[in-house]
Amino acid sequence: MSTNASISPSEIERETGFGKGQLRKWRQRYGFPLLESMVYRNSAYSRQTVDKLLLIKRLLEAGFRPGEVVGMATPGLEKLLLGLVLSVPVVRHDESTQACIELLKRSAVAELFVLLAELRAKGTLADFVRDTVAPLLIDVGVAWTRNEIEIYHEHLCTCCIERYLQGEILKLKPKYGLPRVLFALPPGEHHLIGLLMAEAAIAEWGANTISIGSDIPLSNLKLAAISCKADMVALSFSAFYPAHKVVPTLRHLRHLLPSQIQIWAGGSGLAGLRMHPKGVRIFSEFNGVVAALNEAVG
Repeated sequence: MSTNASISPSEIERETGFGKGQLRKWRQRYGFPLLESMVYRNSAYSRQTVDKLLLIKRLLEAGFRPGEVVGMATPGLEKLLLGLVLSVPVVRHDESTQACIELLKRSAVAELFVLLAELRAKGTLADFVRDTVAPLLIDVGVAWTRNEIEIYHEHLCTCCIERYLQGEILKLKPKYGLPRVLFALPPGEHHLIGLLMAEAAIAEWGANTISIGSDIPLSNLKLAAISCKADMVALSFSAFYPAHKVVPTLRHLRHLLPSQIQIWAGGSGLAGLRMHPKGVRIFSEFNGVVAALNEAVG
């Protein structure tokens, strides 16, 4: 990142993830960010504008909509962020969770994988997901919101856990007679970690799991489910998925899939869901998924 007072849009995109088109749209709708100078005949922004964009990024990732925060003054954004920090629920964590965070702060990836393996060895994979992975993700998110770690630490944590869970899942052997479950993320969804956690929980019980990744068009998801002879299609919706799209997405997928293929859905993006689409099973916890698997077998 340049240390000059004027910062180019390409540098802003590298630091915040907001591209030129996004910034232009916000400028037209909300009057921010304003172009403040010219560098080599290109538009540029001040350091203060970039800092404000980083505040906006934190709030958007916490679930706010652009219309609620982009046009707000910096003091208002800081107040919202402070309120977000103070409203974080207190969750009991053990020393191992904090040890993971300390390793992340040092980018000690190899040591982190060793520690994850030690924690995994203490119980089942479902126990590991519930008692280690879930609290760790909460703690890392809280630490980032409080500005104790950088955003890359959070991404590093997610990537390490994803790689570790994928490795553990690959070690498991499906049991004869158990359902085949196709895991995927719907169009516009890119947060894979919740899906992997659910897959790990049921793969350990012997389900034949197949994952086709993120941002899958529903028409392609239908083809994949039929081709893979899936008994269930499992979707995960993160807290960042647009709430107004959840029910239409599930309804459309139910319309596309043959009736004998079940649809399972879970994730924090379904919290507070008032309407449950017909023919779709909603899960609020991993234990429910395991119970549903046992029902399918029985």
